[in-house]
Amino acid sequence: MKTRLYFVLIAIMVIPILHFSSCNKVKKITAFDVLYTLPTTISTFTPSATKSGEELLYSGSIEANLDSILHANGFDPGVVGNTQFIECTVSIVQPSTVTFGWLKSARGEISDNPEFLPAREVGTVVNNDPEATTVVLIVNNTNIRPYLGTTFFYFRVFGELNGPVPADWIDLAINGKLLMHLEPLN
Repeated sequence: MKTRLYFVLIAIMVIPILHFSSCNKVKKITAFDVLYTLPTTISTFTPSATKSGEELLYSGSIEANLDSILHANGFDPGVVGNTQFIECTVSIVQPSTVTFGWLKSARGEISDNPEFLPAREVGTVVNNDPEATTVVLIVNNTNIRPYLGTTFFYFRVFGELNGPVPADWIDLAINGKLLMHLEPLN
């Protein structure tokens, strides 16, 4: 009788342990990374009269609907885990005759609010080609998940000038790709 009681008690303790450990294993097996291409953002940069120093090239929100991303990848419900930029570019769209000859360097920052408090740097670039019309930020593989809202996040790009900007306005295209770790909720 005692043996039977011990067996029942051990079974009551072991079954939940096996169940919960196997659930974690299933979560790990079914979780995967997905590449998400951000929508292109076009913005007009109107330079100041400054010929040097840092200027804000772009600041605004970028759409990344996490629920839609999870649903499109078969997770309903699910969790977005570690997320990082793997690519970020800034390109001149118009005027077509302008290059980044006036840009010494640039850096990108992310935040969950429009005041950028706090902000997290996600990449930098030193422009070594005065004829370039696109600069590619070297991303720092920082987990940006804490800065992502449910449908968008805030992003800005600063540029360090090395001379006067040769136009009254420049249309810039901001492009990027995120690597997102998706996993099931249950």
